[in-house]
Order: sequence, then C-alpha cells, then structure tokens
Amino acid sequence: MRRSIFAAFVLCVLGAICVPAAHATSVVLTFQGLQDLQAIGNYYNGGAGTNYGVSFSSDVFALKSVFQGGAGGFMPDPTNTPAMFIMGTTGSNVTGTMNVGPGFTSGISFFYTAGFQETVTVWSGANGTGTILATMNLSPNNGSCVGFPTYCTWTGVGLNFSGTGKSVTFSGAANGIGIADITLGTSTLVTPEPSTMILLGTGLAGTSLGGGWRFLRRLIRAGATRV
Repeated sequence: MRRSIFAAFVLCVLGAICVPAAHATSVVLTFQGLQDLQAIGNYYNGGAGTNYGVSFSSDVFALKSVFQGGAGGFMPDPTNTPAMFIMGTTGSNVTGTMNVGPGFTSGISFFYTAGFQETVTVWSGANGTGTILATMNLSPNNGSCVGFPTYCTWTGVGLNFSGTGKSVTFSGAANGIGIADITLGTSTLVTPEPSTMILLGTGLAGTSLGGGWRFLRRLIRAGATRV
C-alpha cells in the first residue's frame, strides 16, 4: 500500500513538472526586435525573442511607422515600439491568431489603431477553438484624423475573463488595424515612458508626408505590396 501511495505521489510531481503552468505573472509583447514586415510566427516561442510559448498565425506581421523608418502609414504607438497587423487582400475579412501554449488568466490589454471595426476573442483552446472566454469589439478610432497619417490615434483597451485562455483571435478587415504592447495576464495597460509621450506630442504630430491613407503606405507607393 505504501509503495502504491509513493508511486502515485511521484506521478503527480512529474505531472506538475512536465505540464507547463499558465503564466503566473503578466507578460508584455512589445514586438521590439522584429523587423518591419517580418512575420512574427515563433518569435516568442523559441525564436529570437523571449520564449513565452506564444506563437502567431502566418498572416500576422510586425510593422513600424513611417516615422520610424517602416512601411506603416500610422503614428508610432504610445511606447514607440513596432505594432502587429493581419495581412490580407484589401477589402477582405481576415483572422489572425495568437496561441499561448502555457495559457494565461485574468485578462488581456493592448493599444490599437483601427480604420474598421475589429473583433478580439479569447478562447480556451488553441487556434481559436474551445469555449469563448471573452470577446470585445474594437471601434474605428481615426475619424478625426486630418491629412497623413490617417491612422493617427491609439486607444488603450483591457478585457477581463475567467478561466485559462489558450488563444486569441483578431478578426476584421485585412490591413485595417495595428495592435501594440499586448499584455497577457492583466487588463491593465502598459504605461508609456514620459520621454516617448513628449516625442509624440511635439515634432512627429505635426509632420506630414502628403496625401494618402493606406495602412501600408510605403509598400503601395513602391508597387511591392501583397495586399
């Protein structure tokens, strides 16, 4: 009997070690270090970035603002880091997926800039499967922008949920939204550094590159866009 109890105890311990636990503390994905128009893929899942066990579907790419030397026709995000977007044929609806292998609990938050309504859904299973734990509609937030860039506003949002999330889907118009500084494990937003806020409030805000409204401005101008 004692031997059986000990064996069961060992199995429990081994199971706890082998099965990854959900992120106990908040994890922030800034996309810093990714190149402009680089597929994010496994960057945070054994790639060049910190290994959080987080991976993205093949249609999710990093994008830098034109003011940072990138191809994105938008103002830099509040923390002056790259954003992510879901690439596809302009006018079509697409879904980008973020898988979180270890899972995450409590909430998610991020900054976004959008020209169309988008939907964010937290799922209990990988690849947008299982039970819907929470969903949120993101409204277009650039209606007051004048001239270039048309994507000039970033809005911070947070979403609470119960259970353990294994994936998040971002659905809406292709090339129509930028998402930055995704925080897993809390609905509290990342606080921008004061120096960044000063930068955004001065020279960049008054810069104009002429007419144009596309999210992928430089690619379209060069005739190399895939959208």
